[in-house]
Amino acid sequence: MKRHHARESRAYVMAAAEILDGKDHLNLVSAMSPQQPTRLIEALLSEARRREIRVSLYVSDLTARFAFLDDNAEDDLRSGRLRITMLAGGAPRALARLVDSLPVSLWETDRLLCSGAIPCDVYAVRVARGVGGYELGNAVGFTPTLAAMPEVRLAAEVAPAGEYVGGLFPTPPEWWADAVTVSDDSAAASPVVTVAAAEPVRDRIAELVAGLIPGDATLEVGLGGVADALIGALATRPGIGIHSGILPRALREYLVERSYTAVSKTVDPGLNVATGLDVGAGATAWPETIRLHPVSVTHDPFRLAQQHKLWGVNSGFSVDLSGQVNAEWVGGVKVAVGGGQHDFTRASHQSAGGASVIALPSRSGRGLGRIVKSLAGVTPVTTSASDVDFVVTEWGIAELGGQSLEERARALIAIAHPEDRDGLCASVGN
Repeated sequence: MKRHHARESRAYVMAAAEILDGKDHLNLVSAMSPQQPTRLIEALLSEARRREIRVSLYVSDLTARFAFLDDNAEDDLRSGRLRITMLAGGAPRALARLVDSLPVSLWETDRLLCSGAIPCDVYAVRVARGVGGYELGNAVGFTPTLAAMPEVRLAAEVAPAGEYVGGLFPTPPEWWADAVTVSDDSAAASPVVTVAAAEPVRDRIAELVAGLIPGDATLEVGLGGVADALIGALATRPGIGIHSGILPRALREYLVERSYTAVSKTVDPGLNVATGLDVGAGATAWPETIRLHPVSVTHDPFRLAQQHKLWGVNSGFSVDLSGQVNAEWVGGVKVAVGGGQHDFTRASHQSAGGASVIALPSRSGRGLGRIVKSLAGVTPVTTSASDVDFVVTEWGIAELGGQSLEERARALIAIAHPEDRDGLCASVGN
């Protein structure tokens, strides 16, 4: 795997030195992307290597690129000088076997950070310049939890003007009083705006999912092509509102056109709520109907339980014939963390008038069937069968609620890729 070399500047080296002085081990927690301070983490890891300081790094990289690593990082991981634990997001496939992860929900992760069960000496976050100080830009995540802890020191990488939307979450000035700050002098990257090409499989899945969701629902949706297509398919039902982890970029244009008014929400009526905007959302203003809150609020199971008609639409790498979901493992390698799926699948399943939906193509890009006989003994389970109400592929909808194991298997085989169905039927003796 090719990784870039450290782009160290004197300012970053000095900031890293100040953070590392007097330490022989650093527990470093990074903010969730898009607030991940890539250059600051890169400088910290480089300086820690030079000083022979061990680093335990906790990351939530939604890009799964680990752009903060240089060409020596793999040696650091193998030797134990560097330990990386995923709290959310994913890891590059080439390094996935060397990376650890936390197997709990995102809300529980926030609680563990708050309690100190996940140790944190320094919390590193990329911020924007605000009036009289700094602000969090396009995401909130764990920041309020860790900023409120007196034993945690903040380290802020200040983004160039024009990178983030301003004013989405007010931050108290005292947060930054003792923070180590360093400015990123690179030009602000313009967000890449792409128009999704027509993809029949993706669009068919979105069409089927849209047919399940009532016009007065609250929608939780993940990221990716199916999510973007679903946002478009539901835009003609303006009363639907959003309560999600990260808001897809595709949502903004529909909010501008006054779709997703959220007037039917039982919690936060009239507002679309999340903990962040999609990576690359940039600095273009979003309508005032959105609110960003910490993970401690957006993923709180008690708050989610109050939201009627909450429909959670998530995905996975595979679903077995009982309805269990794997959203973390590919080819025996853990490449992602279940994160918010744990919080939202259960909440939507339990919501009055709501439901939990798993939407995925019937086959992977490499042609492997995603409806499989069993995950038992093959792949750990991300979401239990009892929390899944519907599974949707381009071939149809499997309704699992109230169905026996045999009935579930038949329903899931019916939406598997046609060339996979005989093998699945034979595996269950049908």
